[in-house]
Amino acid sequence: MIYVVLYFPYLLDNVLGGLTELNELEITVLVDDRSIDEVRLKPIHGISLYIETMGHYILFDTGPNPDILRNNSESLDIDLSLLDAVVISHVHTSHTGGISFIGWIAPSTKTYIPYASGPYFEQIIMKNGLVPIEIIDWIKILPGVYISKPYYGPPWEHFLVIDSDKGLIIFSGCMHPNYKEVLWSIYEHFNKKIYAVIGGFHLINAPERFIKSIADYLSSVSTYVIPLHCSGIKFIEYMVANYPGKLIKAMAGSKIKL
Repeated sequence: MIYVVLYFPYLLDNVLGGLTELNELEITVLVDDRSIDEVRLKPIHGISLYIETMGHYILFDTGPNPDILRNNSESLDIDLSLLDAVVISHVHTSHTGGISFIGWIAPSTKTYIPYASGPYFEQIIMKNGLVPIEIIDWIKILPGVYISKPYYGPPWEHFLVIDSDKGLIIFSGCMHPNYKEVLWSIYEHFNKKIYAVIGGFHLINAPERFIKSIADYLSSVSTYVIPLHCSGIKFIEYMVANYPGKLIKAMAGSKIKL
C-alpha cells in the first residue's frame, strides 16, 4: 500500500481505501499539467519529479520552463542544489526546458541524456554547467536506481526504474514507444513484478479504445498506476470507473511515499 500526501493537506484527494507506510522512497511532483494549488504551484504542460531514495536525490525530467521549476520547487521546500542526478527521459521541450535552473542551482550535476540526442542538446547541457552522460544501454546510476536502454517512439525514450522490495517502480516521461514492449522488456530485465508505473502515458488525444487498452494492460501488470502530464482526463476517468484500487491521483504538489 501507499501513502499519498499533498503539500496542502486541505486539498487532499485520497483515492485509496486504506494506507500503510512504505518508507523507502518519496516522490514529489514538481511540474505537471495540473496542480493542487494553481496560485502557489503553477501548472503547465510538462513533467518533473523529485525522487528521494536511500539518501539520494534524483530529478526525473525538468518540465518546460525554468521559472516554473524554480517557483514550484521553492514553494514545496525542495532544495534542488542537493541533486545527485538528473535524468532526461526524451528531448521534447516539455521535459527539458527547466535545464537552465538546474545548471544555476546545482552545477556539475550528472545529467543522463537520451540516446542519439545529438551534439546540440549535449551542448545545451554543458553550456548550463551540467555534466552530460548519454545513455546507450541499461545503466545503474545509484543503489537500486537504473535507467533503461533506449526505446524508439519516436523519439528515443528512456525509463527510470527503481528496484524496491515491493517490486519495480517505473517512471515514464511520455511512453512514446509501444507500452507493452517497454513494460515487458523491463520486467524481463529484472525478472521482478511491477509495483507502480508513474508519469505520462501519451493519451490526451488518443481514441477511447486505445485509452481502454493501455489502462487495462497497466492495471493487469502493475499494482498501482499514477498518471501524470500527457495521460489525460479520459484515462483517469476510465481508471476511476474500472480500477479505483489501482489508481493513485497526483499532480503538481503531490507527495507519494512508496
